[in-house]
Amino acid sequence: MVRRERVHDAEALRLHLLVLRCQAGDEQAFAALYRAFNPRTLRYLRGLLDTRSAEDVHQEVWLTVYQKIATLANPRGFRTWLYQVTRHRAIDFLRREKRQSDLLQTVEEDGVDEAVHPTDDPLPSTVSPHVQAALDRLSPAHRDVLILQFWEEMSYAEIALVVGCSVGTVRSRLHHAKRNIRDVLTTSPG
Repeated sequence: MVRRERVHDAEALRLHLLVLRCQAGDEQAFAALYRAFNPRTLRYLRGLLDTRSAEDVHQEVWLTVYQKIATLANPRGFRTWLYQVTRHRAIDFLRREKRQSDLLQTVEEDGVDEAVHPTDDPLPSTVSPHVQAALDRLSPAHRDVLILQFWEEMSYAEIALVVGCSVGTVRSRLHHAKRNIRDVLTTSPG
């Protein structure tokens, strides 16, 4: 147990120093940060969006990180800040998509009916189709906290900071999400 805490402390210190180097303009440090977190932020986005959209938003996320990392007041809070940026970019994308969808609906009502709707799977291919179907049936708020806890291994406090709610709300959402997933998985064939 003590060894695990030391490893965690060493990793936290290494990340802190890496972020400080990025804030000082070190391009190699930013590249190392990108390599370390790139797969994780993409996986998180794929849980929130379809695959093609996730990849597009992912580019926006890292551009934002590059442009704004110098303004991060607490370098030790990088991980939480990164997921906040990622979540906000996903929300921005969904808002833009809704506006475009509303526009397409207006166009369809005027006689044009060729709207394009992505059909890519929202989660990585490592998730079984049965689990994917169960996750798809969750509300976005429940799916969000599940992804952050199980795929990103965040604490309740970190999730609360990322999604902008209290720790109690995170606990409640996780409780309901787990119950809903369990219900779907036990009643569905497969």
